[in-house]
Amino acid sequence: MTDSSLDLQELEKLRSPSFHRESECPKPSIVEASHKWRLILEPALVGAMMAINLSQTSLQNFYLRTACHELNYTADICDRGVGEEFRAAEADSQALVSSINVSRSFIGSLISTIVLLFVGPWSDCSGRRKPLLVLPLVGMCIMTTGVLLMLTFPGASTAQVLYVVQIPISMGGNFGLLLAASFSHIGDLCHATGRDVTRTMGTHRAAIQIAHVVGSVSGPLLYRRLGFYGVFPLVLLLQVSSLIYVVVMVRDVNVNRDNKVSVLNWRLPLNAVQCLVRKREEHKRMVILLMLVVALGDRMLLSAEVLLAYMYYRYKFQWDDVLFGSFLAYRNTISFAGTLLILTIFKRRLHLSDEVVGMLSCTSYIIATSSLIAATSTIFVFIIPIIGIISQGSQVVQRPLLNKQILPTEQGKIYSVLGALESATQTISSPLYSLLYTKTVSFVPDAWLIPGIILAVIQLLSYLLTRSLQRLNPANGIPEKQVPLRKIDDRDDTKENDLKNKEMLPIRNS
Repeated sequence: MTDSSLDLQELEKLRSPSFHRESECPKPSIVEASHKWRLILEPALVGAMMAINLSQTSLQNFYLRTACHELNYTADICDRGVGEEFRAAEADSQALVSSINVSRSFIGSLISTIVLLFVGPWSDCSGRRKPLLVLPLVGMCIMTTGVLLMLTFPGASTAQVLYVVQIPISMGGNFGLLLAASFSHIGDLCHATGRDVTRTMGTHRAAIQIAHVVGSVSGPLLYRRLGFYGVFPLVLLLQVSSLIYVVVMVRDVNVNRDNKVSVLNWRLPLNAVQCLVRKREEHKRMVILLMLVVALGDRMLLSAEVLLAYMYYRYKFQWDDVLFGSFLAYRNTISFAGTLLILTIFKRRLHLSDEVVGMLSCTSYIIATSSLIAATSTIFVFIIPIIGIISQGSQVVQRPLLNKQILPTEQGKIYSVLGALESATQTISSPLYSLLYTKTVSFVPDAWLIPGIILAVIQLLSYLLTRSLQRLNPANGIPEKQVPLRKIDDRDDTKENDLKNKEMLPIRNS
């Protein structure tokens, strides 16, 4: 079968309820389905996230040190850390790194977007999530190996260092592909075994936050005591361990053994986009699009934070890597407490809707970011995370809100397109953020925070509109998403007919 003669029925196989039951591999047993909790992808996500945060400040130091030497400053000035000469070298080095980041971020994000557009829909067509979990982990391992080689054999320019780090991880789909594949696999498993989707995804997000804290604290301390060779071998060990865990322990749930679609087929992205924009009952399509706006805003804010935060705090407040790492750990601990506050108080006790929690989260972020712009001392900076304790709540509620609008057999396509759009958005936003910071760092270093406030206002309006649409249809929502699904062994003709009716709805409307 060639790409041009693609059998479109293959693209829709996973949308058939009967297919899920006939070709399930492996089929979960009753004992396995009855477990309330067990490890799924937590170890792999913890290892990958801890590795990212362990290497974050060390990579930034590596970039800045390389740029400083390339600008012909002496090693004494580059490593001094204080004084007017160092601050001049620091500003020049940051400007050089940021200018290269403009093109690097664009090319890297473009590569990861293309990868996501093909491998994501292919995974939904074939039912295989495991290759998508393996691919970004392999890219991370190659990236870290490249860094170790450049440290062992010095002499690379700043541009070479930045691209050697970016290209492998982008060809692996970046961390965005790992998250998209993880959410798709979790969704498959939850719908097959009757697990609660929100609680399971919340557990994985909490594990990621814990890894974020541990990595943020340990990375700068390891770098300060052991240098680059104390950080990057440990990073590589964590990445390889995560890869081994996925290869050995993770099994695909819904596998289409008859799939003949090539991963390079150009119709795969088109099929996924059609699934995203197809007509749906009531206002579900509009809610999905609004949640895409929220998700893309979150990705832009996160990418800007990873790209510029260390240089910003280092320049404005004269922080070193240890203090910055300690602040990240402290802030993520507060954020973790905010997540628990949302799940236990706002959702369980007060029964607030996801939309209301999202609006409160955006408001908290706006206040916290405005306070950071006004901050002039380190003490006040450490108070700001308490002000924005629920500022990360949008990331907690957006996925469940999106999940409630789609069918179980659509989540692979939707999450794949979402991941591709996030990567495409980063393709545009990262170079613009780098360019803005480069142009303003010497006289208005806070300028890069202003677009984040604007994005938070847009997200706030999106949640508000979603709330208004939901109130127009109080009975709205897919009932089977609100209660545990029956085990996959059961034969329930009524639910099968309901699902078929939902799938036929867009055909009738057209």
